[in-house]
Amino acid sequence: MAQAADSVQKNSVNAKTTAAVGGKATAARAGGTTVNTGINAAGGAEQLRVTGARSYGGLIRNETAAKSVSTISHDYIAKQAPASNALALVAMSPGANVSMGDPFGVSDESDINVRGLNQQEIGFTFEGAPMNDPDDYTPNSSEWVDSENMDNVQLQQGAPSIETPTTTSSGGTMAVRMRGPKHTRGGEFDVSYGTHQMNRQFIRYDSGDIANTGLRAFASFSDLTSRAWRGPGRNNRWHVDYKLVKEWGDGNYISLSGSYNNEHTAWYSTPTLSDWNKYGLKNNPDDMQGKYSFGEANYYKSYATSWTDYFLSAPSHFKLARNLTLDVTPYYYHGSGNYPFGVTTISTTGPYYNGTAANNSPLAGNNYSEDGQIAAIQNWIGVEGYTGFNSTLHYKVANHDLVFGYWYGYTDMHVDEPLSGLDASGNSTGYLRQQDGTTLNEWSYHTITQTNALYIGDTMHFLNRKLTLDVGFKEVMAARNGTLNQPGPQYNANYYSAQPLPRMSVSYKFTPNIMVFGNVTTSYRLPLGSAFYNQYDSPWDGGLYQTANKKLHDEYSVSEEVGARYHDKWITASLTLFNYNFSHHQINEYIGNVPYYQDAGSMTTRGFDGELALHPWHHITPYGSVEYLYARQDSNITMDGVTYQTAGKMATSAPRWMAAAGLQYDDGRFFGSVSLKYVDKEYGTFMNDEQISGHKQVDMMIGARAPDIGFLKAPSLRLNVINLADHHYLSGVYNTGPVAGTAQYYTAPNFACLGTFSTGF
Repeated sequence: MAQAADSVQKNSVNAKTTAAVGGKATAARAGGTTVNTGINAAGGAEQLRVTGARSYGGLIRNETAAKSVSTISHDYIAKQAPASNALALVAMSPGANVSMGDPFGVSDESDINVRGLNQQEIGFTFEGAPMNDPDDYTPNSSEWVDSENMDNVQLQQGAPSIETPTTTSSGGTMAVRMRGPKHTRGGEFDVSYGTHQMNRQFIRYDSGDIANTGLRAFASFSDLTSRAWRGPGRNNRWHVDYKLVKEWGDGNYISLSGSYNNEHTAWYSTPTLSDWNKYGLKNNPDDMQGKYSFGEANYYKSYATSWTDYFLSAPSHFKLARNLTLDVTPYYYHGSGNYPFGVTTISTTGPYYNGTAANNSPLAGNNYSEDGQIAAIQNWIGVEGYTGFNSTLHYKVANHDLVFGYWYGYTDMHVDEPLSGLDASGNSTGYLRQQDGTTLNEWSYHTITQTNALYIGDTMHFLNRKLTLDVGFKEVMAARNGTLNQPGPQYNANYYSAQPLPRMSVSYKFTPNIMVFGNVTTSYRLPLGSAFYNQYDSPWDGGLYQTANKKLHDEYSVSEEVGARYHDKWITASLTLFNYNFSHHQINEYIGNVPYYQDAGSMTTRGFDGELALHPWHHITPYGSVEYLYARQDSNITMDGVTYQTAGKMATSAPRWMAAAGLQYDDGRFFGSVSLKYVDKEYGTFMNDEQISGHKQVDMMIGARAPDIGFLKAPSLRLNVINLADHHYLSGVYNTGPVAGTAQYYTAPNFACLGTFSTGF
């Protein structure tokens, strides 16, 4: 099959130039003909298709699943600003409320809410492996893969697939797939330069088919540097992606995907509403400060983050018999680095506390001090890893598609918060230590979580496959064991849960163009990792800063969707009505830079999503999406011993309306797009006494392709413009608070543009 596909590919289209020229040159030159071979977006063996396929700009496709799904294809991704992370790429999709801390997606200081649920309630996967941080569940999507190597990004706004290996999917799932290596030898290169001294280079090489071995591979490298768009500091990122595929027989394959990422990024302040109204983008006293003065809490170097990680996944597919196949995905991730959170001061004379234990001896070494105080950076040092495998057996008999699966996951999270002394110029002099060598540490804990999940499902087809009924059941068992590595009354922290997750969906195709569907799905999320531990006011005194939560519960959700889809050669559209009921709804906040877990009780969410796109008319492709959302808190919330009357209040970070509209143009030589996203007002506090205004943003892209020039294949130039009108606004809630004045917000990046030269070779 691979050889046949390669023959057609060589004769029909020049596939090795597709990504380099902005996604659609091949289809445009071939009159709409597309050829897809290798590994598909779902990880299975992709079938050869040579058809008059219709393109809708890469923002929507004809979905067949009985649930809401939005898929962003490589056609669209290839035209966005290089370095865009997965969150930025789905911003036009219905239900997605994205707040970016950086205009180009370089920083992980970003957030996505889907149907009013934050990113810590969304399950993220990359190449079939879970990617939520094991401690606070954030996705850190800028670290996964270069955008040039993304095949697609899929957002499932509601019901997660039964095979999804996550314990954080009560708010939906997002899956990112890497492009496979090409069958023809060649490469791609692009270089970008733009505002904020943005400078990036990317190169990829594909081996093509290696003799008759069934092997092919690619490897890529990118280097990025930029200045912080607001305040002092710089961003630097080095990234490597690679993938190896071995194919044989009737659809069998083994693949190995990997990435390495090393980044050092600036941090941006998250103002309160009152500070934003007073200062806007300029002279906010909470902004990062470029000059150091003794004890300056917001000195920019005391917030600069650094992180290194590497990732491996091996999605593989085996045909065991005519109607029996096995999919197995083993994976491994390791990451480590520092997310410091500002400067503090500490006495030169002590006493110093480690947990509840006091030590009156002076600090070791010759530490710089003023007026009996030492200035120090508060570090957050994390070493995290997760490994496991997900295996699924598919068996087809009569009108049944049966699935049997098992997922095992193991995560290891170690956190330390040592203090680094500073000299008179603000340079680190190393960790502060006592005479016995003990590091002054604000917090230290170690958590291991093991997950076992068994699932079974049956997809039944009736009435000549017009009617499809899908039933499934998943049992997830999790064991979390940890230690607080500081003296005090708490040492062990243990938590065990077992959650039954039944599901059912039904769909009916009235005609090949009209489909209706409905589903009922259950999902859940484990509590935040840091909620298990005491935190003492170390090293200043031995008092409790945070008490370990003794009444932990899994967040559990029951969601229902009813929807309809329509598609023909000119249009594709969908409309979905949804309803959620949450119990033990979890809110994760930060109090004094400390992650804080809050069980908010019950919540109800309902509304509708819609999206529509037209086939290109005179090379113009329109797209639009809309969402109406009603998210209500059903319980009162108690924080720090105070009960707030929040029952009946609107949920935070849940805009009532969102809408997006875009136009794309591509005639094979010239291409461009303009897009508008509108987000309604959002409450930032539980009591609904503080809100940020609704906002809109316009982005634009223009580009042109040239014929081959020597060894350069379809070279192109494009310009991506972010926030064209330079609107200044707060784009989302960074940290929810109970009452006005306690919440913090993301600041939307101002106008930015990036020019890119791309070519194949």
